[in-house]
This record gives sequence, structure tokens and C-alpha cells, in this order.
Amino acid sequence: MSDADLVIGRVRRRALLLGALAIAGAFAFGWRSGVSLTIAAAVVIFSFLVLEKLTERLVPRQTRTEFRNLVPLLLVTAVSLVGFGIVLFRWREFDPVAGAVGLSLMVLAIVPELWIGRPGG
Repeated sequence: MSDADLVIGRVRRRALLLGALAIAGAFAFGWRSGVSLTIAAAVVIFSFLVLEKLTERLVPRQTRTEFRNLVPLLLVTAVSLVGFGIVLFRWREFDPVAGAVGLSLMVLAIVPELWIGRPGG
């Protein structure tokens, strides 16, 4: 297993754990916050997983990948972002603070890798 695979695995586990904790905490503030954070976190985490699959398909071969092999993954990401945009602009109960927290979960999952990856850290 390569170093990149180890990092991606740690980030994936950390993102899912942080997402579960944040969602549970958001529901403690109310159903609007919980649903808003869940939707935003799902879009971001799902997009990360799609990016992971895209890189698995592109990087190992280092050859030209047919575009039609990538289309399903790109379409799924586009649909999730469009769905999030509809929720964001049409659902009047959307809690923007909880949504922002949900969108930042991947950043929070990646930041610890700065300290893990440093020599002597």
C-alpha cells in the first residue's frame, strides 16, 4: 500500500467520524441545523469519495483514460452539487451556519495530515 493510499484512508475515516459527530451535535441544536449540516456534509464527503475513485482510475495507469469511463463519476458529482444548490437556494429552512460547518468537514479531516506528514511531528 502506498503512502497516498494510507493518507486517503486516514482522511476518509476522519471525515466520516467528524461527519457523524457533527451531525449528532447539529441535531442537538434543532432539526433544521441537523438536516442542513447532513446535506452539506454528504455532498462534500461524497465528492471526496468520487475524487478518490477518479484518481484511482487516472493515476495508476499513467496512460490516457477514455472520457466515457469518467463520465459516470463526473455526472454523479454534478448532480449532487446541483441538488445542493437547489436545497441551498429553495429550502427556506436551510441553516447557513450548519451548512458551512458541513462544507468544512473535509478541510477539518485533511488538516491533521499537515502535522502527521511533517518529519519530527
